[in-house]
Amino acid sequence: MSSLPLPIDKGIKKFGTKLSIQRHGRRSSILLVALNNSRTKNAFDDDQYEDLIRLLDVSTNDETVDAIVLTGVGDYFTSGADINSFFALADYVEESKEGDILKTPSARFMFAVICFPKILVAAVNGPAVGIGVTLLPHCDLVYCTENATFWTPFTRIAIVPEFCSSLTFVAAMGLPRANELLLMGRKIDAERATSDKLVSDIIKNCNRSGDAFADDSIGVKVSCDIDDRLLSLPHGEKTAKEFVSLIRSESRQGVLENVCVQEWLKFEKRIRSGEVYDAVAGLVMGKQSKL
Repeated sequence: MSSLPLPIDKGIKKFGTKLSIQRHGRRSSILLVALNNSRTKNAFDDDQYEDLIRLLDVSTNDETVDAIVLTGVGDYFTSGADINSFFALADYVEESKEGDILKTPSARFMFAVICFPKILVAAVNGPAVGIGVTLLPHCDLVYCTENATFWTPFTRIAIVPEFCSSLTFVAAMGLPRANELLLMGRKIDAERATSDKLVSDIIKNCNRSGDAFADDSIGVKVSCDIDDRLLSLPHGEKTAKEFVSLIRSESRQGVLENVCVQEWLKFEKRIRSGEVYDAVAGLVMGKQSKL
């Protein structure tokens, strides 16, 4: 199903094939959205991208939604892009015109996030890999559990920085720290991610059972905090919209869109060279199916 739960519905509802949603807050205006594909540790594939694109579109036009909190089911936030999808992408690029890569679900998802006009929060419940990390600078708030780790091993598969990370990482943490993640592929822990300004704060003593909707899960804790400290204030939802529109201004959006396009075109060029296919095939031969 691809419709949001009604404000009066307090249960957990499936959205598409890879997402689960529950409403939170006094006005039920916070959508706690869990990536729900524990078999692949919530790896991103085309179906999940399409579900998220649809979610962002529906939420944008739903006046009962003020915020989205994104988390994961199981012990991972996300294991990143499903490496098997790279082979399909390579075939698509080979058969398409230059620039058509911008029409793919993964590209359209990135542009949908950049344009999303409401509060977007990440509640990182465990390891985050690849796009699960590059997504974070586009969120208004980012929280993680003590056991969360952050890893962008792009050089291992011969790709380039994605989702504007060539800009956002450097802006947040400076060039040397950004390159430890992007160029050197260093995995960092929650403390380092906070120090590097990738994460707002660490939420301690969260439920680690894998239940994204447990009362003491990071997603529920963050949803309650946003409701208590912002959306329950007099005219809080309207104030939030004003802040988001000013902080994520049209000029900033334009810069991010341009950077994202350039990264995608460079990625497309590397795919056409065959280098990405060779590197990914090497990982698959080593039985590593997630990035």
